Amino acid sequence: MVAIPHTTEAFVVSAPGKAILFGEHAVVYGKTAVAGSLDMRAYALVTPRSDNHVRLVLPDIGVDELFDTQTLPRLTPNMLEHPGMVEQLMGHISVPSGPGRLAILTFAYLFGSLFVDNCGFTVSVRSLLPVGAGLGSSAAYNVALAAALLRLSGRLPAKNASDVINEWAFAGEQVAHGTPSGIDNSVSTRGGFLEYTKGSEARNLRTTNALRVLVTNTKVPRSTRELVAGVRNARDEHPTVVNLVLDAIHETAVSAVSLFENSSDGVEQRLQDLVRMNHGLLATLGVSHAALERIREITARHNMASKLTGAGGGGCALTLVPSDASNETVEQVQCELRDAGFECYSTVVGGTGVAFTECVAAEPVDKWIVRMSSHGQNPAVPADPFAAVVAAFVALPASAVAKLAP
Repeated sequence: MVAIPHTTEAFVVSAPGKAILFGEHAVVYGKTAVAGSLDMRAYALVTPRSDNHVRLVLPDIGVDELFDTQTLPRLTPNMLEHPGMVEQLMGHISVPSGPGRLAILTFAYLFGSLFVDNCGFTVSVRSLLPVGAGLGSSAAYNVALAAALLRLSGRLPAKNASDVINEWAFAGEQVAHGTPSGIDNSVSTRGGFLEYTKGSEARNLRTTNALRVLVTNTKVPRSTRELVAGVRNARDEHPTVVNLVLDAIHETAVSAVSLFENSSDGVEQRLQDLVRMNHGLLATLGVSHAALERIREITARHNMASKLTGAGGGGCALTLVPSDASNETVEQVQCELRDAGFECYSTVVGGTGVAFTECVAAEPVDKWIVRMSSHGQNPAVPADPFAAVVAAFVALPASAVAKLAP
């Protein structure tokens, strides 16, 4: 039986999103892709309760569920053929439909797998990642949740903690997506840049240089499945031509790996060149969109290279910001993109992976959250002495939430 640590203090776990820099679509056919952690993160606030209930609060998607831990299923190894089958064990517990359904099932799977004793706590998750935009919002949630529950259950080892977090986060991704590649949770757990080839383990690239980028959401919905099928159809119709394009995309990724690991003069300009080439090749495959091309036009006027990231067909574009670009120039580009109807975020790619935070500027996170929030004091809840902290966290401005990462 696993002893549950007596948790009396609040803490926060944060995990980054991800952006694919090179190799989209070609990676499906065994080619190389390069991805990096995106410093737009999911934040899980963990607070103790004094009863045997667990509460899951996901304000971004309207979830606030309270479970009696005695009714949640406990899972043993090999009980399920696949983590996605956890719903079969939920019994009389009603899981609501809607966007929070998979998030709740993931929580139930991880709790049932990691906890034996009854216990009480609240997990509240805020995300600064747009959902469904190809930026790894699901993986960031699963990594933050897995890390939080591993710590609470006493199963987070002192050594190789990231490997254990990644393993359980991948199981969470399986609940949500069935057969995920594992690249999203690997990037979110480890941070930095990863080289990935289908069927092989992802490899961290030997570089410590995060890149300043703009992430622009076209707000154009797209279906990854349909876009992947479209490339497959084109390959079936024109195998020689499309295979050459896929090989060329592979070479942009391989060249990028070399640049990341063998820094020399002119690396920044060559990365910009590879970004332009990779996008052009993807556009040849028919996975660009007028909105993505408009973003490229706007950023090109300021000597910045942009490309689609993810499946394309809308979604998001990634723009490399030159190191010598002034803040005024970056703000001007963001203004032009917003005037064109897009959502634009300034961030970095290749930064820190999953991280724990107990204090902000030496102040305990719960006290800091309440002080930074404009939310009024809630009446005391006997079973949940941290109810006011949870309410304050839910109401916290996004700019303050971002400060909860180390």
